[in-house]
Order: sequence, then C-alpha cells, then structure tokens
Amino acid sequence: MKQSVLFLLLTVLLASVITVSAADDLYTVRMVYWPGPESDAMQVVLDYFNANLAEKAGFKVEQELFGRDQIMLKQEALMTAGSSDVDLFFTASRWLGKYYTFMEPLQPYLDNPEVNIWGSDTTGRIQAAVDGFRGMDGTLYGVPMDMSAHFLYYRSDYMDQLLTDPAWQETYKKISLEQMGVEMTPKNPDEWTWEDYLATSFFFTKKYNPDSPTEYGNFTHGKVMGPTAFLWTNCYWGFGGDWFDADGKVSFNNDAAVKALEIWKTSFEKGLTPPSSVTGEYAEDNEAILAGQVALSVHWNAAYATLDAADSPIHGKIAVVAPPAGPNGRFAYNHTLGVGISKFSNHKEEAARWIAWLYTEEAAKLYAEAGGIPPHTTVLSAMAEKRPDFGYMVDIVGKYGKNLPPTAGIIEDMACQDLSNAWSGVVSIEDALKSLQTNCEDEMANW
Repeated sequence: MKQSVLFLLLTVLLASVITVSAADDLYTVRMVYWPGPESDAMQVVLDYFNANLAEKAGFKVEQELFGRDQIMLKQEALMTAGSSDVDLFFTASRWLGKYYTFMEPLQPYLDNPEVNIWGSDTTGRIQAAVDGFRGMDGTLYGVPMDMSAHFLYYRSDYMDQLLTDPAWQETYKKISLEQMGVEMTPKNPDEWTWEDYLATSFFFTKKYNPDSPTEYGNFTHGKVMGPTAFLWTNCYWGFGGDWFDADGKVSFNNDAAVKALEIWKTSFEKGLTPPSSVTGEYAEDNEAILAGQVALSVHWNAAYATLDAADSPIHGKIAVVAPPAGPNGRFAYNHTLGVGISKFSNHKEEAARWIAWLYTEEAAKLYAEAGGIPPHTTVLSAMAEKRPDFGYMVDIVGKYGKNLPPTAGIIEDMACQDLSNAWSGVVSIEDALKSLQTNCEDEMANW
C-alpha cells in the first residue's frame, strides 16, 4: 500500500515537472507595444494569457517597450532591417499608411480555424476602429486595442467658483481686458472657444492673478513627438485648417495654422504653462494636474482613470468636455492603437493566433478592467458606470470626433519639430510654417 502511494506521488511530481518543462519550452511571441497606461494594461492581459491559455495556444507572449519618444525610430529600424527579432509591430490608424508594407494581412489567419482556435472575428469592435486598421484596398492588418481621444480637462471645483463668485468674475474680466484686449465673461467650459481657454489660463496663472489657487493656468504639451502635434491639431481644425487638403496634399502654410500657433505660443510665451512643459508630455501633464499646479489641460483621454482615481488628491474635482471651439467648429482628435503581424516574423501563425485571441470579448474585458480602452462596444457599454471616461469618450468622440488619414504618420514627428520651433519661439511662426510645408512636401514625395 505504501509503495502504491509512493508511486502515485512520484507520478504526480513527474507529471508536474514535465508540464513545467513543456511550458518553459514554448515559443515566446514578442510584441512591440506603446509604453504607458496601454502597456500597463497589456501586461495584465499577458500575465493572464501566459498563466491560463499559453498551453492551449502553444506559445507565450511578452511585450517589448522602446520608450514613448523612441518607439517609432526603433521599430522602423527593425522594419528596414527585415528583422525577425519581434513578431508583432505596434501601430496606429495614422501610421498604417507607412507601416502596412511591413505587415502581414490578417484576415486569412482569422478565417483559418486551425489558427483562430478561439473562433473570434471583428464584429465586436467599433467598426470605425477596425476600419482604421485596413489598407486602402480594405485589407485588414491588425487588431485595434485602444481608442485614443482628446479631452479638455479642468478643475471643476475652481470652475464652479469662477462661475458663481462675483469677485472672481470681476478679476477675470479685468485680466482678460489687460492681457487680451477685450473684457471677457467666464463661461461653462462646454461653451468655450480657444479665446476663452486663454482667458481662463491667464486667470489661473499667479503671475497675472496672485490669488489664483494654481501656479499656472494650463499644461501645454511641448515635447517634440508626434502626439504633441495632434493636441495642437484640435485648434488647427477649429480655425479651418487640416494636415492635408482635399487633394491629399500637405497643407500647413496658411492663416489657420498661424492663428492656431498663436494660441499655443501664447501659453509658452506668457508663462501660462509650466516652463518644463516645453519638453513635457503625458506623464508630466498628469503630474502637474495631480499636484494642483495647473487648472486646465487639453490632454489624452487615457489620463482620466489616473486623475480621478479613488486615491487621487483631486478625485471628484476633475471634469472633462471636448476641446474648445474655433470659428470653423469644435473638434476632438481621435485615433486607434493596436498591433499587427510582422511580415518578417518566423512565427506568423502564433502571432496571428494571439491577435485572434485579442479580438475576443474576454481579452477586451481584461484589457479594459486593467486600464486599457478597447473599442469593443459590449465592453465599453457594460463598464460605463464603473469607468465614466468610457461614457465621456463615446459622447465626445460621437459628437466632435475627427481623425487624421493613415498618411499622417509619415510626417508627424517632422511636423512637431517645426511646430515646436514656432510655439517655443525658436523661429517666427511664419518661418516655421514655411519650413514645415517644404519639409513635409519633400517627405511625402518619397512615398
């Protein structure tokens, strides 16, 4: 009897060793991903998959993070070299125009039940998000994992006081007349123009209002990287401009760009934004708002979960609306982030099986619960009460959403460099726009 029990124990132990060895021997799919709240959420998804589904799938997954301001350069170096070091490239709807030639069409894999063992398809995702990962001929190249949009964030407690306190209102009128040449009256942020945004920024900057509860009025992203230029684009659209004209030609050297850059430049030139913001972006913006350093910011929707978290020092004191309006309308930039299969991967079927699982509702729910923003209709609707920003995104993007074409990614960093030179005062706005127009035209001629 004792020998039988001992034999059984040894058998179980051996089986566990064999299982561990088999798991350790699995291929690891390597996926380039965007650092920040997106990669934090994806790590939760990866951990779940590796612990529960890796054996069934036949592989593990890990993410490769290159840094927010280096991801494109490093990833494009891998593409140019034809490297098989990674199996999936990170992409965005605005980058697809330059990345799709390095990526594998996905639909044949989704249609193959031996690869797509989950039986997933694209129908659960918001159609516009899926279409953002299609080429001009309709070819699908990846899975949309996050929908990103821009909100105007503001301190609701301070804004409530501004809209009800006569003394604050008189100070607001006085400062707007002194700094903008016109006496302005405080408005609800949902009714703001870009002039209201500046007037309110002046009011909440101690340099102009010693009684301001914040040191600076706003935080304006200034770091030279593509996403910084997109924040400015809300203003550019509002004044009637666009990156490309109706014929698909670059269009920056115009009056709309001048007016939009004057708005941005004012924040830096007049000290309405912290001096460090000239090299700051997402993380620095969050820090400034959380520290009570600023009252306003045109910022990414992903920040809401951090800024209004239960343990946030400003929990319940932050509100969002669409970015301010210009004379030509009100717009909220949005794009979609996700991943696609590298055409140089030696493990395309494994990479495709991983993407197929990411298309499932299970993966989308895990991602959303971990802080991601998957454009999955069922998941977003079910979590709107728990994640108010999901509801805000649906409302704001639904009413004011606008996106750039896939070719925008070709010139986004170049565009930001020249724009930054203008709003930081390195060169005049006129010279910056001439340079921007020429540089972007030359770059687009190569594609």
